[in-house]
Amino acid sequence: DIISIIVKVKEGFCDALIKVFEDMPHVKVFGIKGNQIVLILDTDDMHVVAHKTKDIQEMDGVMGVYPVFSQDFVNHLD
Repeated sequence: DIISIIVKVKEGFCDALIKVFEDMPHVKVFGIKGNQIVLILDTDDMHVVAHKTKDIQEMDGVMGVYPVFSQDFVNHLD
């Protein structure tokens, strides 16, 4: 299952944050569009997802963190 996170960043922070994300375990930078960075998490552990989301939200330059779950992942939670 694929879990992605859209990270909305302040102007001027994109390059620095990408470097940080590239060094984070379980995280892959998938793409960049404007002031949004799309990350892919290689885990289906909700604890890891929650911790990564919280860690990213607290970074300088981050305006918002928006996890996106596949339908298969959501069905797996039932």
